[in-house]
Amino acid sequence: MRKLLYIILFVSGWSYAQITPEFEIGAKGVFSGNLNFNSDESSAVSDFSDTQLLMGLRQKMYNDWRAQFVLGLQFPDANSNLGQVFYNNIFVRLEDKKNIFKVGRTLAQTNLNEFPTLRDDDAQRFTYALNPFSDGVNTERDQYANVLEYARVFKQRFFVSVHGENFYDSTEPDDFRLNSMGLTLMYRVPESQRWNRNVLQEVGLSYNNYFTNRPGYSNDFDASVKNLLFSTTINLKPDPINFVDFRFQAIQNFGWDEVTALDDYFDYTRTESTTLFGTVRYLKQKLERPHYQLAIGGGYKSLSNLGIDSDQFMFIANGFYRLGQDFDIGLQYRYSNNKGLTETLFGKSEHRVQLALVYSFSRIFNKQFGDRDDLLNLEHNYIK
Repeated sequence: MRKLLYIILFVSGWSYAQITPEFEIGAKGVFSGNLNFNSDESSAVSDFSDTQLLMGLRQKMYNDWRAQFVLGLQFPDANSNLGQVFYNNIFVRLEDKKNIFKVGRTLAQTNLNEFPTLRDDDAQRFTYALNPFSDGVNTERDQYANVLEYARVFKQRFFVSVHGENFYDSTEPDDFRLNSMGLTLMYRVPESQRWNRNVLQEVGLSYNNYFTNRPGYSNDFDASVKNLLFSTTINLKPDPINFVDFRFQAIQNFGWDEVTALDDYFDYTRTESTTLFGTVRYLKQKLERPHYQLAIGGGYKSLSNLGIDSDQFMFIANGFYRLGQDFDIGLQYRYSNNKGLTETLFGKSEHRVQLALVYSFSRIFNKQFGDRDDLLNLEHNYIK
């Protein structure tokens, strides 16, 4: 009887250990001194926006599936009305080898690429399909949404995703109905295979349909703002020591023909526009680890439906140097220029110089699974 009891206790303990969840924690500190020189005034700012903490729990199911819960909080821009802390990630994901279901708040598929900038919103108006329900005060309203998403994975590299989102509506902040739907096709080299540095790193196409209330239209499709995105990353020199890549994204906004003036930010997101943005990055590896990187890029946006020339231009250049494990120092310069009606909304021009320190940390406890992505891959990265 005693032996039987020992066996039961042993088996019970072993079974409990098998279902103990994997725990992951990630943190990112982004601290910069910003010097802004624009056509109206100049300023100096101490900036720690985009600093964040991410926590995740992952559990093996009783079949081939696994479940993950992620909670993340971020310090938003100082001039936003999001308070001291913004919950940028809070979602549950169910996945197996070929299927991924996701429900909650996380990054929306309004941007397909990750460009080498200090913060991911440094070129926001050129790299994101903009939220037509937002008043433009917060960059987070273009990046994050409440999502309902299903993705099918083919051969571990091809992703087909159907997604619905609830983007924050500045005029109806308590409306949580889905106000956007879309489809994304993506080819991406898995994280575990990136060391091969294949010439084609990724290429993707995404369609986003925002169900806006267009005056005079009763059909939901005709009343919508529609965005089509194309993105690719090409390794120009796939050398393990001196590596060069090119990243490019184009966004076509099929806006409303009747929006021919920019009275506010809503008009800016709902008029027809074509946006191009690209960067070239050089990465130096030393002793099989990233040593430093240099990047240069630019963006151009044409708002063709307006009565006068209202194009926008941006130039950006930066460098990051790795001081220690996951600790980088960086210097970035950004110049933006607005013409015509966009000058009324954003000012004529701005020069910005930023000196930054960035620290990233990620650790997994009770590791049980291989991974498509870690927690920090949910967000913006620097040298990798």
